[in-house]
Amino acid sequence: MTEPMDEPLPERARGIARVLGTLVGLFMLMEFLEGLGYLRQLDTSGIVLRGGFFLVFAGCLVGWFKELVGALLILSGTVVIGVVSARTSLPFWVLIIPALVGFLYLFSRIGTRKK
Repeated sequence: MTEPMDEPLPERARGIARVLGTLVGLFMLMEFLEGLGYLRQLDTSGIVLRGGFFLVFAGCLVGWFKELVGALLILSGTVVIGVVSARTSLPFWVLIIPALVGFLYLFSRIGTRKK
């Protein structure tokens, strides 16, 4: 068994991404499910925002198995949330933390790519 500091950097990034991704995924799932109760009352930007939350949730779930696909889903969901939240008053950390998870998954995938 290796010590945690002996692991390569992409492996450590994958572990951090999985832990943060689990937390972010649960938060995004709660936000997505919260909007389902009044979906008919939402305007178009609210529905698109819920779609961004779902993309981030799906990326956090898929990222456990396929880092590249998970990173792309998370980053695309973050872009959707960012575009829609330019019109609303979402806190800035709603964009930063999922983007960090997406970039960590991307870094771990690129760092362990087979040659």
